[in-house]
Amino acid sequence: MDISIRGIQSPRMPLESALEYLSSLKVDNNEILVFPEKFITTKVNEDSLNKILESVKIKNTIILGSISYNEGSLYNRSFLLHNGEIVGCQDKINLYRAESLKYTPGNTIKIFDVEGLRIGILVCYDLDFPDYPRYLFRNHCDIIFNPSLIRKDFHREWHLYVETRSLENRIPIISVNSVSDDFQGDSIIVYPRSEEGGVRTNTITSRSVDIVSSFNTSYYSDAREQRLSEEKLMSGKVVFSEAKNIEH
Repeated sequence: MDISIRGIQSPRMPLESALEYLSSLKVDNNEILVFPEKFITTKVNEDSLNKILESVKIKNTIILGSISYNEGSLYNRSFLLHNGEIVGCQDKINLYRAESLKYTPGNTIKIFDVEGLRIGILVCYDLDFPDYPRYLFRNHCDIIFNPSLIRKDFHREWHLYVETRSLENRIPIISVNSVSDDFQGDSIIVYPRSEEGGVRTNTITSRSVDIVSSFNTSYYSDAREQRLSEEKLMSGKVVFSEAKNIEH
Protein backbone atom coordinates (compact mmCIF):
# COMPACT_ATOMS: atom_id res chain seq x y z
CA MET A 1 0.00 0.00 0.00
CA ASP A 2 1.34 3.44 -0.95
CA ILE A 3 1.43 6.00 1.86
CA SER A 4 1.92 9.76 1.45
CA ILE A 5 2.58 11.83 4.58
CA ARG A 6 2.53 15.56 5.22
CA GLY A 7 3.61 16.69 8.67
CA ILE A 8 2.31 20.21 9.22
CA GLN A 9 4.69 22.05 11.54
CA SER A 10 2.13 24.66 12.52
CA PRO A 11 2.81 27.35 15.09
CA ARG A 12 0.86 27.14 18.32
CA MET A 13 -2.33 29.19 18.18
CA PRO A 14 -5.63 29.82 19.99
CA LEU A 15 -8.82 28.15 18.84
CA GLU A 16 -10.18 30.99 16.68
CA SER A 17 -6.91 31.23 14.75
CA ALA A 18 -6.83 27.46 14.39
CA LEU A 19 -10.32 27.42 12.87
CA GLU A 20 -9.17 29.86 10.17
CA TYR A 21 -5.94 27.95 9.66
CA LEU A 22 -7.67 24.59 9.26
CA SER A 23 -10.32 25.96 6.90
CA SER A 24 -7.60 27.31 4.59
CA LEU A 25 -5.67 24.03 4.22
CA LYS A 26 -4.98 22.92 0.66
CA VAL A 27 -3.22 19.58 0.26
CA ASP A 28 -3.15 16.60 -2.08
CA ASN A 29 -6.16 14.32 -1.69
CA ASN A 30 -4.16 11.21 -0.83
CA GLU A 31 -1.92 12.74 1.84
CA ILE A 32 -2.21 11.77 5.50
CA LEU A 33 -1.85 14.95 7.55
CA VAL A 34 -0.24 15.13 10.98
CA PHE A 35 -0.18 18.12 13.33
CA PRO A 36 1.97 18.79 16.43
CA GLU A 37 1.01 18.10 20.02
CA LYS A 38 -1.14 20.85 21.59
CA PHE A 39 -0.87 23.11 18.55
CA ILE A 40 -4.23 24.57 19.64
CA THR A 41 -3.53 26.34 22.92
CA THR A 42 -7.17 26.78 23.96
CA LYS A 43 -8.87 24.07 26.01
CA VAL A 44 -11.45 22.31 23.85
CA ASN A 45 -14.80 20.75 24.73
CA GLU A 46 -17.43 18.97 22.63
CA ASP A 47 -18.86 22.21 21.22
CA SER A 48 -15.49 23.63 20.17
CA LEU A 49 -14.44 20.23 18.78
CA ASN A 50 -17.48 20.37 16.51
CA LYS A 51 -16.34 23.81 15.33
CA ILE A 52 -12.95 22.30 14.50
CA LEU A 53 -14.57 19.50 12.51
CA GLU A 54 -16.69 22.02 10.60
CA SER A 55 -13.60 24.07 9.75
CA VAL A 56 -11.79 21.11 8.14
CA LYS A 57 -12.95 21.23 4.51
CA ILE A 58 -10.74 18.43 3.20
CA LYS A 59 -11.52 14.71 3.44
CA ASN A 60 -7.98 13.48 4.08
CA THR A 61 -6.97 11.21 6.92
CA ILE A 62 -5.84 13.65 9.63
CA ILE A 63 -4.07 13.11 12.94
CA LEU A 64 -5.18 16.28 14.65
CA GLY A 65 -1.99 16.61 16.68
CA SER A 66 -3.29 16.62 20.20
CA ILE A 67 -5.55 19.03 22.01
CA SER A 68 -6.40 19.75 25.63
CA TYR A 69 -9.82 18.13 25.68
CA ASN A 70 -12.19 18.70 28.58
CA GLU A 71 -14.90 16.15 29.26
CA GLY A 72 -15.13 16.57 33.02
CA SER A 73 -11.44 15.71 33.28
CA LEU A 74 -8.80 17.26 31.06
CA TYR A 75 -7.00 14.92 28.62
CA ASN A 76 -4.12 15.42 26.22
CA ARG A 77 -5.99 13.79 23.36
CA SER A 78 -5.23 13.11 19.71
CA PHE A 79 -8.19 12.75 17.34
CA LEU A 80 -8.00 10.73 14.13
CA LEU A 81 -10.23 12.03 11.33
CA HIS A 82 -11.12 10.41 8.03
CA ASN A 83 -13.54 11.75 5.42
CA GLY A 84 -14.47 14.57 7.78
CA GLU A 85 -15.50 12.29 10.65
CA ILE A 86 -13.84 11.15 13.87
CA VAL A 87 -12.50 7.59 13.61
CA GLY A 88 -11.32 7.57 17.21
CA CYS A 89 -8.97 9.19 19.70
CA GLN A 90 -5.83 8.36 21.64
CA ASP A 91 -5.03 9.88 25.04
CA LYS A 92 -1.50 10.56 26.17
CA ILE A 93 -0.57 7.99 28.81
CA ASN A 94 2.72 9.15 30.31
CA LEU A 95 2.30 12.79 31.16
CA TYR A 96 5.51 14.79 31.09
CA ARG A 97 6.43 16.42 34.39
CA ALA A 98 4.02 19.30 35.18
CA GLU A 99 1.41 17.89 32.77
CA SER A 100 0.35 15.52 35.54
CA LEU A 101 -0.87 18.52 37.57
CA LYS A 102 -3.47 19.40 34.90
CA TYR A 103 -4.22 16.32 32.82
CA THR A 104 -5.69 12.90 33.46
CA PRO A 105 -3.55 10.14 31.93
CA GLY A 106 -4.92 7.72 29.38
CA ASN A 107 -4.73 3.99 30.05
CA THR A 108 -5.30 2.35 26.66
CA ILE A 109 -3.30 2.07 23.45
CA LYS A 110 -5.46 1.67 20.37
CA ILE A 111 -4.97 0.58 16.79
CA PHE A 112 -7.17 2.22 14.19
CA ASP A 113 -8.00 0.65 10.83
CA VAL A 114 -8.44 3.20 8.04
CA GLU A 115 -9.12 1.53 4.70
CA GLY A 116 -6.85 -1.38 5.56
CA LEU A 117 -4.03 0.72 7.05
CA ARG A 118 -3.42 -0.11 10.71
CA ILE A 119 -2.54 3.13 12.51
CA GLY A 120 -1.09 3.72 15.97
CA ILE A 121 -0.78 7.10 17.69
CA LEU A 122 1.66 7.77 20.53
CA VAL A 123 1.48 11.32 21.84
CA CYS A 124 4.94 12.85 22.32
CA TYR A 125 6.52 11.38 25.50
CA ASP A 126 4.72 8.05 25.11
CA LEU A 127 7.19 7.13 22.36
CA ASP A 128 10.00 7.12 24.95
CA PHE A 129 8.53 3.99 26.57
CA PRO A 130 9.45 0.93 24.46
CA ASP A 131 6.52 -1.23 25.58
CA TYR A 132 4.03 1.03 23.79
CA PRO A 133 5.44 0.81 20.26
CA ARG A 134 6.20 -2.86 20.97
CA TYR A 135 2.50 -3.48 21.59
CA LEU A 136 1.70 -1.84 18.25
CA PHE A 137 4.37 -3.94 16.54
CA ARG A 138 3.02 -7.17 18.05
CA ASN A 139 -0.43 -6.33 16.74
CA HIS A 140 0.72 -5.76 13.13
CA CYS A 141 0.50 -1.97 13.18
CA ASP A 142 1.56 -0.49 9.82
CA ILE A 143 2.54 3.02 10.92
CA ILE A 144 2.95 5.11 14.08
CA PHE A 145 2.18 8.82 14.32
CA ASN A 146 3.81 10.80 17.10
CA PRO A 147 2.42 14.34 17.53
CA SER A 148 5.08 16.08 19.60
CA LEU A 149 6.09 19.31 21.28
CA ILE A 150 9.86 19.15 21.74
CA ARG A 151 11.97 22.05 22.94
CA LYS A 152 14.81 22.99 20.62
CA ASP A 153 17.54 21.92 23.08
CA PHE A 154 16.39 18.30 22.99
CA HIS A 155 15.98 17.63 19.27
CA ARG A 156 18.94 15.26 19.10
CA GLU A 157 17.57 13.00 21.84
CA TRP A 158 14.06 13.13 20.35
CA HIS A 159 15.36 12.06 16.93
CA LEU A 160 17.30 9.19 18.51
CA TYR A 161 14.11 7.87 20.11
CA VAL A 162 12.22 8.04 16.81
CA GLU A 163 14.96 6.32 14.82
CA THR A 164 15.46 3.59 17.43
CA ARG A 165 11.77 2.77 17.81
CA SER A 166 11.37 2.59 14.04
CA LEU A 167 14.34 0.29 13.55
CA GLU A 168 13.68 -2.07 16.44
CA ASN A 169 10.01 -2.52 15.51
CA ARG A 170 10.33 -2.30 11.71
CA ILE A 171 7.60 0.35 11.62
CA PRO A 172 7.61 3.88 10.13
CA ILE A 173 7.29 6.68 12.67
CA ILE A 174 6.26 10.23 11.85
CA SER A 175 6.95 12.74 14.62
CA VAL A 176 5.78 16.32 14.07
CA ASN A 177 6.81 19.35 16.14
CA SER A 178 5.64 22.98 16.26
CA VAL A 179 7.71 25.77 14.69
CA SER A 180 6.92 28.17 17.55
CA ASP A 181 9.98 29.82 19.08
CA ASP A 182 10.67 27.43 21.97
CA PHE A 183 10.34 24.37 19.70
CA GLN A 184 11.52 25.31 16.17
CA GLY A 185 10.14 22.38 14.19
CA ASP A 186 12.77 19.91 13.00
CA SER A 187 10.13 17.21 12.47
CA ILE A 188 11.27 13.73 11.51
CA ILE A 189 9.99 10.83 9.42
CA VAL A 190 11.75 7.48 9.68
CA TYR A 191 10.77 4.41 7.70
CA PRO A 192 12.59 1.06 7.51
CA ARG A 193 13.43 -0.60 4.23
CA SER A 194 14.53 -4.17 3.67
CA GLU A 195 17.78 -4.74 1.84
CA GLU A 196 19.72 -7.88 1.12
CA GLY A 197 21.14 -9.03 4.43
CA GLY A 198 19.26 -6.62 6.68
CA VAL A 199 17.10 -3.56 7.25
CA ARG A 200 18.07 0.10 6.97
CA THR A 201 16.22 3.21 8.08
CA ASN A 202 15.45 6.13 5.80
CA THR A 203 15.34 9.41 7.74
CA ILE A 204 13.90 12.74 6.61
CA THR A 205 13.88 15.92 8.69
CA SER A 206 12.59 19.42 8.07
CA ARG A 207 13.47 22.47 10.11
CA SER A 208 10.69 24.91 9.28
CA VAL A 209 8.43 23.83 6.39
CA ASP A 210 5.99 20.94 6.07
CA ILE A 211 7.75 17.59 6.12
CA VAL A 212 6.67 15.33 3.27
CA SER A 213 7.41 11.71 2.37
CA SER A 214 5.97 8.78 0.44
CA PHE A 215 6.71 5.08 0.81
CA ASN A 216 5.07 1.70 0.46
CA THR A 217 4.24 -0.80 3.20
CA SER A 218 5.98 -3.47 1.11
CA TYR A 219 9.29 -1.78 2.00
CA TYR A 220 9.11 -3.13 5.53
CA SER A 221 6.08 -5.41 6.09
CA ASP A 222 8.01 -8.65 5.49
CA ALA A 223 10.81 -7.50 7.80
CA ARG A 224 8.27 -6.59 10.47
CA GLU A 225 6.62 -10.01 10.28
CA GLN A 226 10.00 -11.76 10.30
CA ARG A 227 11.03 -9.85 13.43
CA LEU A 228 7.71 -10.77 15.01
CA SER A 229 8.12 -14.47 14.21
CA GLU A 230 11.65 -14.42 15.64
CA GLU A 231 10.36 -12.88 18.84
CA LYS A 232 7.58 -15.45 19.13
CA LEU A 233 10.04 -18.27 18.50
CA MET A 234 11.97 -17.41 21.67
CA SER A 235 8.97 -16.39 23.76
CA GLY A 236 8.94 -18.39 26.98
CA LYS A 237 12.32 -19.94 26.25
CA VAL A 238 14.50 -17.18 27.62
CA VAL A 239 14.98 -16.97 31.38
CA PHE A 240 15.74 -13.60 32.93
CA SER A 241 17.64 -13.95 36.17
CA GLU A 242 20.12 -12.12 38.30
CA ALA A 243 23.62 -13.54 38.13
CA LYS A 244 25.08 -14.80 41.38
CA ASN A 245 28.13 -13.08 42.77
CA ILE A 246 31.32 -15.08 42.48
CA GLU A 247 33.44 -15.08 45.59
CA HIS A 248 37.19 -14.95 45.13
